[in-house]
Amino acid sequence: MITKIYFDTEFEGLFLDAKIISIGLVNALGNRKFYAEITNNYDVNKCSEFCKKMVIPLLEEGNYSMDLDTVRFKLHEWLTQENGVKVLVCDSKRDIIQLECLFPNGLPQNCSYEVLSFWKNLKRRIKNVGRRIHKKNRLRVHHAMDDALVNRIIFENN
Repeated sequence: MITKIYFDTEFEGLFLDAKIISIGLVNALGNRKFYAEITNNYDVNKCSEFCKKMVIPLLEEGNYSMDLDTVRFKLHEWLTQENGVKVLVCDSKRDIIQLECLFPNGLPQNCSYEVLSFWKNLKRRIKNVGRRIHKKNRLRVHHAMDDALVNRIIFENN
């Protein structure tokens, strides 16, 4: 059985060595979620103005705040809790770069990733024009967990 897992990351900015700030994942059924904010991996002073304005204020801290090693461990544990093949789906190659930073030795066994094709990304943009899915479901734009949930809604609730 193949399980799709939608994920999104937030990171310092659109520059080459931008560091991951947070990651959110949700399975296709919507009943399993993982969200983490990486506390020791990014520098607010290096964040783009966009990131400082749109991403940093949405961080929840508390139970979601973890150091990089803890996130790596817990995410690996979460991905391997259930048997079967998992395909991690995202809408940007930049998310893959951040995912690979979390798993420098490769994804856990039976996991792979897929970046949405041009046509699927177009579908995503059309269905969420004006951020209507975010608004309808009271989800925050540029929050890793909420953006992953939006992609799940678009592609699993045909």
